[in-house]
Amino acid sequence: MVSYRIDLARYPEFLHRIVRSWYTWQGAYLLSQGKYPGYDQREPRLWETEAQVFWDGRPPEMTSINELGFIDDGGVSEYLVWENGRYFIDEQERGSRDKYWMLNHYPDAEKLLLFSIGKRALSGRYIDSPAMDRLERAVDPRVTLSKPDPLNYPGRVSLRVNGEDDDRGWIGETDATAASHIVFLSFEDLDSLLREGLPADWFTISTQGD
Repeated sequence: MVSYRIDLARYPEFLHRIVRSWYTWQGAYLLSQGKYPGYDQREPRLWETEAQVFWDGRPPEMTSINELGFIDDGGVSEYLVWENGRYFIDEQERGSRDKYWMLNHYPDAEKLLLFSIGKRALSGRYIDSPAMDRLERAVDPRVTLSKPDPLNYPGRVSLRVNGEDDDRGWIGETDATAASHIVFLSFEDLDSLLREGLPADWFTISTQGD
């Protein structure tokens, strides 16, 4: 196990776990490519930071007082925004930014971010993975999915756990089936599930925060 020190003081404490997860999965991506953090010894370009070159990707950053950005300059960026007791996950691509998910509880938002981070880090390797087979085979029978406003927002799906008074929020239709299972998993169990079928030596990078 190789350990790297990261500066967690820049983030609110409740975000520390998901920030560290980004580093873990970015490390898995690098190792899956036969690389490692710091393999690129070049000087940062004008628009880059040393950390971005070291990790071959932009680490999570606070883009405002209530917003955490997972920014991909060449692809899809995600932003976690919290306001009025709700947690929004926005997606931005080619300069266009839209609200993609809204969760009423942070643990659900945190797990859906982990799901997205894992898929993005190792895109292409999840198509036939045990995790995708389990999460996307069918909607969990303990959950009811509905479209609260199909006319104005046809791609939004509301998720309600049967027996609960309030829904958990709304999500993108393509991720609704997976989310119906994710809400019942702990963060640790989801992380373990996402790693199933992947080489253990891709996950030999750990982080220590200041």
